[in-house]
Amino acid sequence: GDPDSLPPSEGFPAERLTTPLGWDDLILDTQTAEALEMVHRWLAHAPTLLQEWGLARRLKPGFRCLFHGPPGTGKTLSACLLGQRHHLPVYRVDLSRVVSKWVGETEKNLATLFDRAQHHQWILFFDEAEALFSRRAEGHTANDRHANQQIAYLLQRLEDHPGLVILATNLLHGLDSAFSRRFQACIHFPQPEASVRRRLWHALFEQGPLPLEPNLDLDAFADRYDLAGGAILNVLRHAALLAVARTPALIGRADLHAALRSELQKHGRYASA
Repeated sequence: GDPDSLPPSEGFPAERLTTPLGWDDLILDTQTAEALEMVHRWLAHAPTLLQEWGLARRLKPGFRCLFHGPPGTGKTLSACLLGQRHHLPVYRVDLSRVVSKWVGETEKNLATLFDRAQHHQWILFFDEAEALFSRRAEGHTANDRHANQQIAYLLQRLEDHPGLVILATNLLHGLDSAFSRRFQACIHFPQPEASVRRRLWHALFEQGPLPLEPNLDLDAFADRYDLAGGAILNVLRHAALLAVARTPALIGRADLHAALRSELQKHGRYASA
């Protein structure tokens, strides 16, 4: 088998992340993009800093990063593209599942994961990281104690891991300072402003042969609807499905309104036509 891929040991929740997109497809606000650039620089220049500049005496070789912000804002895609840009495989681990389901097996599985990640230079992307920093359970039951033990073990491995580790969360409140001190970078992926939303709508809807009704005012939709990239992609999928069986098969204003209504209802919001 491929030494770079992790066999699914007893369904352990680690999966390889890949994307057909490239760095130029990543649409972020300036501040987030600049912060991400520093992670890219670490991946590109860590050997120079640690060896040639003699910083190995002072700095640990690993880099730990926290990505936080609402769903659909580009956290997973950014992790994926950092790996792609540096030819490093990226593995996603769902922490909520690790902490709750793998009692007894967790340390063994995490040890395997970290050892293999170190050996093959994987980037580790821990999703649902709030499972770690919801204040430690009080420890009344054996299960609580075990969860706390797992978390302590995981934090120690994160500290010692020489590669890039990214933790992602939709929620930042409840992050204790003992935890945030462990990160070299804390990157916010905000809900996109109108200017970023315009770039997202154009990038998604104006790709190649996608058949759009003439004079479709994408900017008007971008300005009016406060949606992140992941949600805009859902709108595109829904609108395309509405249009594809018609003759002529053109995505039009009515399709976008119907798709937006459906997407906003998922978020508990409603669209006026």
